[in-house]
Amino acid sequence: MAKIEAFKVAACKAEIARLEVVAAGYRMVFERERERADSLAIELSQAAAETIAANAWAARLEDEVAALRTGRQAGGSIAGQAALRLGRLAASIVQADRAASR
Repeated sequence: MAKIEAFKVAACKAEIARLEVVAAGYRMVFERERERADSLAIELSQAAAETIAANAWAARLEDEVAALRTGRQAGGSIAGQAALRLGRLAASIVQADRAASR
């Protein structure tokens, strides 16, 4: 009877050791996936920030285009207004390009 119990205990210990190895393998997979998810979350945050900046830049460009169209219709020194606005527009484009390449 004691031999049977000792055998059962040994079998249980062997099964526990096997399950610990399996659990360690799953733990490694979990850690790797968690690191990947953290990395993707950072990339997503950066992409969201870039999208917000691009939308703001697009809105500024739309405002500049609208101002150019309004200036043309209102009369006056269209060439002077257009040159000034185009200069600002070019500066906005350069600034946005530099921000996007960072």
